Amino acid sequence: MKFGLNHLQSFMVVAQKGNLSSAAEKLGTTQPNVGRQIVALSNEIGVELFIRHSRGMALTKEGQKFFELSKDIISQLAQFTRNIREKDSDPQGNFHFLSGMGILEVILENITLFSERFPKVTFSFSPIINAYQLQIGEADAAVVPSFQSIKDPNFIQHPLYDTKMRIYASPSYLQVRSVPKILEDLRSHKIIVYAGETQEIELNKQIINEKTNSWIHPYMKVGTALAMRTALINGAGIGCYAYQRDLIEKGLLVDVFPDMPDQVVSYNYVYHRRLEGSPKIEAFYEFLKEEVIKSWKRRENSAAS
Repeated sequence: MKFGLNHLQSFMVVAQKGNLSSAAEKLGTTQPNVGRQIVALSNEIGVELFIRHSRGMALTKEGQKFFELSKDIISQLAQFTRNIREKDSDPQGNFHFLSGMGILEVILENITLFSERFPKVTFSFSPIINAYQLQIGEADAAVVPSFQSIKDPNFIQHPLYDTKMRIYASPSYLQVRSVPKILEDLRSHKIIVYAGETQEIELNKQIINEKTNSWIHPYMKVGTALAMRTALINGAGIGCYAYQRDLIEKGLLVDVFPDMPDQVVSYNYVYHRRLEGSPKIEAFYEFLKEEVIKSWKRRENSAAS
């Protein structure tokens, strides 16, 4: 194809501004020059990108698709450029991290250790895991449960840690409602579950399965592990949470079915292949392995560790 980055840049700016004059001003060039680039681009790819109206220009259906593709291309080129510049330098800049589970709390407890070593890195944390954000470069990395693993071969996924899911309730809740002996006894209890199509199936397996699915009617649905723990500790009901011995030793939670087998959930550190070799990506991965996962394991094993 004969068009270059200047054609894509002009197209993107016209799409955002909605008219040639504003786009030309933004690009520091003339309106006819921008117009010629749009016509050349449209002719090269063989589709009409814009329709004209009284207030300027709007994307056609095909133009909107090309706009999304161009946005991805420019974002990836910008990321590749940053990687080249940063490759032999210390980690720096903003690191946007996605994690919807309890590991985020442990990261925040240890984040000063990372900041002392890499003071030029700033952070943005989001509790919602969105593969598209990773794909287009709006987020750098995520911790993703294996049941939500991203199938795209352009993503690198490193095994990070496993958790053991158990069924918990607070002592105060069980004093009022009594301790269930078998799953059938949960009919008379307030059940808290994780929301979200995949989470609802995978993280609630010990409570909701083939035997109980027909009669379990959740009292409450939560979106994060922190929300689940808070609800359980405050006596809202019974639900599944990652095993942490310190919560039991401190008397905050009771393992309702201690003889029930664990449900193991594995987690991966995930980032797009274009970020391979990025100092920030590698430094944060080492931080997770050396500090965060060790802290998580101490929570699992003992409050006194």
